Amino acid sequence: MKNSRTATDYSIFCNDNLIIFEFFMPLTNENSLRNSLDALFYKDSVMKRLKSIDTRILEQYFARDESGSSDYLEGICDWVSTNFGGYSINHVSGRYRAKELSSLHEAYRYVENGESYLVDETTAVAKFIFPCGEEKIVNESSFEPESESFNETVSEEIKKEYDKIRFLFFKLFVQNIIQIVNEEDEIWMRESGMRNRLYYWRVK
Repeated sequence: MKNSRTATDYSIFCNDNLIIFEFFMPLTNENSLRNSLDALFYKDSVMKRLKSIDTRILEQYFARDESGSSDYLEGICDWVSTNFGGYSINHVSGRYRAKELSSLHEAYRYVENGESYLVDETTAVAKFIFPCGEEKIVNESSFEPESESFNETVSEEIKKEYDKIRFLFFKLFVQNIIQIVNEEDEIWMRESGMRNRLYYWRVK
């Protein structure tokens, strides 16, 4: 049955900082990727990966007195439960040049020889969104122009949380993804939000 809530039932919440990670990979990897990522929805899988990380490195990001639990790794699992909720996958179609830039006549010669010059490929984009810092309640006036606030300084607490999210994302998710799609010549990941970066794993 459809929920009968109206817009007046909602309060508006906002996070001023967020981190977005997007993986770009051929569609042929999607099922393996989903199975691999879905395993990380379960505590035993997360715990297994945490146990594989050197405790001295973990303590650089998660001090023992921050764990909120008598068991250090249990406390980090609680943090993961709060901050890592899920992911989404969408498909995008693209066309790529498989050879160096060539004339039309040269491109036809590639095709005649059974090679590809232009390649059509559907890409699966796995997206992860992580709010960073405390959420706040806002109202309609918050949608008025705020361009003067673009240069606000990020607090040290937000920077530490940013580091925690990136660290565990790489340890729990990125390493898992690379193991699944390591047959590709190159894998791309885009980070946006607080930082804008492009990472790529390339076969040497």
